[in-house]
Amino acid sequence: MIQEHLPKDKDPNEVQEWGWTIQEFITENFWYLLGIIVLLALFFFARYRWNVRNSRKYKN
Repeated sequence: MIQEHLPKDKDPNEVQEWGWTIQEFITENFWYLLGIIVLLALFFFARYRWNVRNSRKYKN
């Protein structure tokens, strides 16, 4: 989406186009992103342990 106040002869840079950069997003939302990563790690670990436990139980 091109904003009206940008010059038409050159492409906007990342800040002009989005209003923020990736580095700013990560630094401002570091604790939220860390929490999401921890929750995902717990989920995948629990799924892995559940699969290991059930594979031993039904192994004949």
